[in-house]
Amino acid sequence: MAMTTMRDVQPYVDSMPLLTDPQALRLRARQDGCLFFRGLLPQDDVLDVRGRVLDVCARHGWLAEGSDLMEGIVHADRAVIESRDPRWQAFYCDVLKLRAFHALALNRAIINALGVLFGEAVLPHSRNICRAMFPQTQTHSTPPHQDHFYIGGSDETWTAWIPLGDCPAELGSLAVACGMHEAGFIRDVHEAQGAGGSAVDVGEETAWFGGDFQCGDVLFVHSLAVHQGRDNETEDRLRLSVDYRYQPQSHPVRADSLLPHMGWQDWEDIYADWDADDPLRYYWQAWDLNVQES
Repeated sequence: MAMTTMRDVQPYVDSMPLLTDPQALRLRARQDGCLFFRGLLPQDDVLDVRGRVLDVCARHGWLAEGSDLMEGIVHADRAVIESRDPRWQAFYCDVLKLRAFHALALNRAIINALGVLFGEAVLPHSRNICRAMFPQTQTHSTPPHQDHFYIGGSDETWTAWIPLGDCPAELGSLAVACGMHEAGFIRDVHEAQGAGGSAVDVGEETAWFGGDFQCGDVLFVHSLAVHQGRDNETEDRLRLSVDYRYQPQSHPVRADSLLPHMGWQDWEDIYADWDADDPLRYYWQAWDLNVQES
């Protein structure tokens, strides 16, 4: 199994009440390495993206024939694992072309919450990520890791993990190791199965934050916080989620954080069917950023 066994799982604490108290919000962020917001996003906005991603799944033959699209019921003999499998690549390239998928990352509720946390303007990375986890594929759950290993740049980068719909723990929600961010960057990283392909070791005595997510919930995870995906233990449901990343605009950003995820397409491929004057196209170029190559 890619997922580390968790014996002590504490429920997430809703940080919505702290959005009017920046000092308290920043204190919780420093203490926990994560911030959970119950109902931060309008459900209709999240479900719109869910429907569009599931439509791509259906076009690629992943969903059970005759099933309700929005339920995400997988075809009985399908299990496509995130990898360089041509079936995954074809699906993923289509998802990255969805305007709604990128627009959700710029939702004002997210930007405003992070503006309170940072105390300055927010830079949303454009390297947006979608995950689709098939049921009963436990060896490919996302293993414990720190995002800073993949992101570089500012260590004050935060990832917004958003399930595209209700996500109880059994469907494969996200869990965060309590307090491990305080140790800084863990350099002992090894290859592992699962999304990302790398992991850090976490003892079974470690305490975790975890729990069920409802549609519209958002979890922000510090780039030094160790976290992992829980196994999708359902019989036939696909778990869909997105990872969007953010940092203070004044901090350095690594150049590849502004490129399409996986590098299988460039921005012109992704924008091919968008309006030429769409304000989402190359939105980050309007800012004077400190972009670093490594």
